[in-house]
Amino acid sequence: MLVAVEVPQAVLDQVSSELQAYVYMLIDPESGVPFYVGKGQGLRHAAHLAEALVPIGDEAAKERSRKLAKIDDILARGLRPEVWILRYGLTLAEYTAVEAASIDLLMSLPLRPLREGDIRPLGCRDQLTNARREDARGHGVTLLQTLIHDYAAPGLTTNHPLLLITLNGWHEYPDGEVIAGGRVRYFSGWKPEWLASSVPGKAYDQIGESASAWWRVDPRVVDRGGIEHVAAVHRGVTRALFKIEPGSWETKVFDLHKSGREIRLAAFWFQALASGPLFDEVIGPHGHRVPPRAQGTQNPLHYWPHHPHKTLAAP
Repeated sequence: MLVAVEVPQAVLDQVSSELQAYVYMLIDPESGVPFYVGKGQGLRHAAHLAEALVPIGDEAAKERSRKLAKIDDILARGLRPEVWILRYGLTLAEYTAVEAASIDLLMSLPLRPLREGDIRPLGCRDQLTNARREDARGHGVTLLQTLIHDYAAPGLTTNHPLLLITLNGWHEYPDGEVIAGGRVRYFSGWKPEWLASSVPGKAYDQIGESASAWWRVDPRVVDRGGIEHVAAVHRGVTRALFKIEPGSWETKVFDLHKSGREIRLAAFWFQALASGPLFDEVIGPHGHRVPPRAQGTQNPLHYWPHHPHKTLAAP
């Protein structure tokens, strides 16, 4: 998805500042096949859809003609090329080397159309035997639209009571893990491709399963605080909203603290919300940015707009 015209210029300026020097690909969104690799600074990538394109840098006329023909073909199908940022925050020497390596790689190996569900950054991890990726300093492959959404997110201002749950990392449970209502899930945390979902709400149910269990929270405190909704947060931005299913809370003793005290964790079930006034207040088109927590705070749970313990006696 390319930059939408309604994105405020201030947001585009912020994204440009974050990108600095970068390498990107243009992708056919229907097949997932890249057809152009480029490097740039600022928001050069937006030039590829300008009505009056001019040659940029050392781009040859033949190369430019082939690129424009491919873009015209995609537009004729009612689609838009996707912009994938391969690496950003690079030095000028680094971005030239990354561009050259990317072009060599894509010109050396066969490319095949992908199923729709596979067309996302890192969506084909299993085809390599590598157990890990090298550290990208937080500037690894991502959709340009993901960065725009993050910077376009307004601050969270709703007065509606919420339980905010921050999801990070990714854990898989090959044998499954029982959650509320005897249901079984096979993962928890945040899956990177959820940020790249091309259809709003496409991953809400999966995000809900991930957010629903197991947490060090007392359901009685949640109920007394009038909290009926949970918002999933990732990278400091609200990503999905859920209504807690009444009566669905379950609590289990999982382990003993080293002091000998029991550790009680709770889980709930949910209804994913994708529209409505509260959805607009908490999620909207870009999510809402949550104010930074105190440095060193590791608790993934946060009561909004206040902590129930401050106004309600603990049970």
